[in-house]
Amino acid sequence: MKERIQEELELLGRHWPNLEYRPDCRWVRIPDYSLQEGWSQPCTEVAFHIPIGYPGTPPYGICVPSGLTFNGARPNNYAEPASVPYPGTWGLLSWTAESWHPTADPVTGSNLRNWVLSFADRFREGQ
Repeated sequence: MKERIQEELELLGRHWPNLEYRPDCRWVRIPDYSLQEGWSQPCTEVAFHIPIGYPGTPPYGICVPSGLTFNGARPNNYAEPASVPYPGTWGLLSWTAESWHPTADPVTGSNLRNWVLSFADRFREGQ
């Protein structure tokens, strides 16, 4: 399993080369995720946990630093504080993969890169 996660992190790193991975607790942090207009800042950190049972069990939720707002309001389906192993106070935006179909080949099926690319859909929703 470690091999698959490492391969997927390399795919993800092609889009976000500054990502940080904590193998001790299976958390990923991307320090520079671009946001759409309406959010309180143009770029934010995002973090997520790779669950036990991955890839059969998909990741859930997008963790962001506390205080992120959309059009001046707290987003819907958001809770804080969230327990995240990175400095600062974090909140959790509810988010699941619309369709999750991993295959033996991480490049052709659902993977961490596709998961993080789907964050744009959640941020486009705004509230």
